[in-house]
Amino acid sequence: MDSAFFFYLSAVGYFLAFVFYLLHLIGSPTDQKSGVGIVAAPQPWVLKETTWGKLATWTTLVTVLISTVGMVLRVIEMHRVSDFWMLPVTNTYETLAFFSWAIPLVYLLFEWRYKIRVVGAFATGLAFLFIALASSPLLSSEVRPLVPALQSYWLVLHVSFTLGGEAFFAVAFGAGALFLWLQRRGGNLQTLKMLDNLGYKAIALGFPLFTLGGLVFGAIWAQHAWGRYWGWDPKETWMLITWLFYALYLHVRVKWGWRDAKTAWLAVGGFAVAMFTWWGVNYLLAGLHSYAG
Repeated sequence: MDSAFFFYLSAVGYFLAFVFYLLHLIGSPTDQKSGVGIVAAPQPWVLKETTWGKLATWTTLVTVLISTVGMVLRVIEMHRVSDFWMLPVTNTYETLAFFSWAIPLVYLLFEWRYKIRVVGAFATGLAFLFIALASSPLLSSEVRPLVPALQSYWLVLHVSFTLGGEAFFAVAFGAGALFLWLQRRGGNLQTLKMLDNLGYKAIALGFPLFTLGGLVFGAIWAQHAWGRYWGWDPKETWMLITWLFYALYLHVRVKWGWRDAKTAWLAVGGFAVAMFTWWGVNYLLAGLHSYAG
């Protein structure tokens, strides 16, 4: 069994987790007891407990472990071909697999810390979308020798930290999108506030990773690969635009006190900009990064 087999399995797992989280999202909470025969005070909707939610969490955890096995096998397969140990982040297939692994992993950390399961449908839905695309006939899973520009640990740091930061942005996107949906349906203020804070914390944690990966390590790798730190390549330019977008989010949140729908829209819009930087630039704008596809 090769890495592609485990990525196929993870696609199935993330789809099942998405369905379970969706059922949790629309389902009614189970009764919670605070003592012998005593029903506890109702919790905020965003913290509700359901059987589907627990099943979704365990399904996601198992699937992340399956995806981790696939990542390890891919590392070994790449070493056999190129005699170079590195994370599988050198082409579109591998970055999709890595991103689909990172998003639910980051989400599970937030679920464990804040006990909020309602964002899980967005996290696992995105993970399924990306790994399904990687596993489709549109992309080849063949392991090929790396070109010299890709045989660099600076590339590993550049891509892994960038996608790691964007995994946090994906969680913020889910919180923002759910906030906007609930607000239109008259969601209670406590639930909306918790989603707003979750989105802020996700972006605040992801922004330093994205800064290191996208700008710092990216510039060092550019010097290694092309002999200059910055050249206004389309990918570099849009990376900077994405960074400025999230810097704006943090600025207006911390300095201007923006909250609620304003920052929710920024979280959703920022993720759209990040995805255009990844996909739109690759396929619509010619540049030095195009060979990595």
